[in-house]
Amino acid sequence: MKPTEEITAMYKVLIVDDEIFVRMGLKLSIEWESHGFTVAGEASNGIEALKKIPSIAPDIVISDIKMPGMDGVQLIKAISERYPYIKCIVLSNYNEFELVKEAMKFGAVDYFLKVTIEPEKLVAAMRQICAEKANEKRIMDDWTELKQTIHRHQTVIDKKFFLDLIKPELNAETVRSRVEALGLNLYDNRGHIFLLMLCDYERLSALRFRSDRDLLEFTILNVAEELINDQSSGKIIELTPGAYAAIVSFKEQADERMVHSLALRVYTALRDYLSIETIIMHGLAFEGELQLREGLLQLEQMKQSAFYAASGVVSTERRHDPYDGAMHPTYMGIKKQISQFVQLGSGEFIPTILSDFLDNCYKQRLDPPIVKRYVVLIAHHILDELIMQDGLPFGSPDLDIEQVERQVDNCLTIRELKDVCESFAEEYAIWIRKLGRPTLREEVVKAIDYIHRHYRERVTLEDVAEYVSMNKSYFSRLFKQETSEMFHEFLIRTRLEQAQELLLSTDARIGDIATEVGYNDIFYFNRAFKAYTGMSPSEYRNKEQSKLDVNSITTKK
Repeated sequence: MKPTEEITAMYKVLIVDDEIFVRMGLKLSIEWESHGFTVAGEASNGIEALKKIPSIAPDIVISDIKMPGMDGVQLIKAISERYPYIKCIVLSNYNEFELVKEAMKFGAVDYFLKVTIEPEKLVAAMRQICAEKANEKRIMDDWTELKQTIHRHQTVIDKKFFLDLIKPELNAETVRSRVEALGLNLYDNRGHIFLLMLCDYERLSALRFRSDRDLLEFTILNVAEELINDQSSGKIIELTPGAYAAIVSFKEQADERMVHSLALRVYTALRDYLSIETIIMHGLAFEGELQLREGLLQLEQMKQSAFYAASGVVSTERRHDPYDGAMHPTYMGIKKQISQFVQLGSGEFIPTILSDFLDNCYKQRLDPPIVKRYVVLIAHHILDELIMQDGLPFGSPDLDIEQVERQVDNCLTIRELKDVCESFAEEYAIWIRKLGRPTLREEVVKAIDYIHRHYRERVTLEDVAEYVSMNKSYFSRLFKQETSEMFHEFLIRTRLEQAQELLLSTDARIGDIATEVGYNDIFYFNRAFKAYTGMSPSEYRNKEQSKLDVNSITTKK
């Protein structure tokens, strides 16, 4: 007997009977796989069957009526309550008709007498069940698709009204009309604004939802809105991919505890039921339409604050204010480190350089757009160095800098940015090692890395020798042998080259620059700088800046 067209997948069957010969007879009398079925398991009573169902996940259960421990009627009742999608067929004897009727009442779809059972009829019954299951699935899929289509159109409309709310020219009356259009019921004209951000959005979208952004958004909004509207009125809208804004109005006057509790329920539901990690920020309360609009205008600032937050529920009142800092000198120092390590073929230090840079940004709470800009600049510099060293053909598809830029731009948190940096840094490191340069001794490379990271501090030969686990005298000779420079000469050059960068790239005072590069005595710094460049720091700044001004005028002409 050939399987019908409706059966397009292998359906799993669980056979339950206390008589082993009945179970064996059923298994041997039917060519299961040729009809689109497989016997996934068997059990001797209802208790054993219920234990096996979660791991087997059968589509059909064929069960005897009378069994010790738990009979077929009790089993079918339990299945209908716990697993309503599993269909049951009953096997009985002549004198068990009342039990059969009870089993049918609890959800059994068909029954057969053991003594007269015909394999062909049993197969036909199972095929009918599978055809009905397939039809039910099609109906459910169509209904889900319809709901998603309605949701997509509603989302577009909601987003338009939401964006209208933050237009600066709106008055209170216009804001009120937009709130009504969104279907929001603001109790006593008050409420709270939440920001929900998905952790690792790009990975979540690609791996869990197969890049179906609409499905991911539909899932998030469904869960969040159901919880929000349980004891309040609310609307949640996607701001940007992976970031959502929610306007919530509680039926009762809400205190901080109630607001935090709602945010925690949404966070917990997404984490426990969908395994989706989020950052949920709250703390922006409003009274009246204009305060609502002012609160919504702060959402971008909330997003920047969330950049450094770990997953969980965070109050905006406890956020750190971003600090820009003077990152350009740090960036110039990183460029020098990278150039040197690329030339040495020591790519293994590139991930560490980037990791240290991001840790520094985290400590300063640097504005996320600035952090991202410097990360992209660093990535470009590594690629430029590789091309200059003939380590990578220009335009090579192996290192897609545009993809790196997109990934960096899409990062919503510092953790995501670290993952992106680690990924492209490891790839760059592989290409750097392929340069095949005669590398320095590992101890010397580690020492150079240490100097680049600590030159602003007090650094001694003893400190670095201890860091690389070597005798001071032997390390000094080895460093000179490998780099053609004495240790103190290399340290001075590193500091003074950084001072040159600061003199040209900042308006900082010379005394501040001296301190920044590790000199506590400005007079000693001036002498060292003049010995290295032939000019005092102020003379160097004036001369080099005048050159830049001349070049700028020439370029314009």
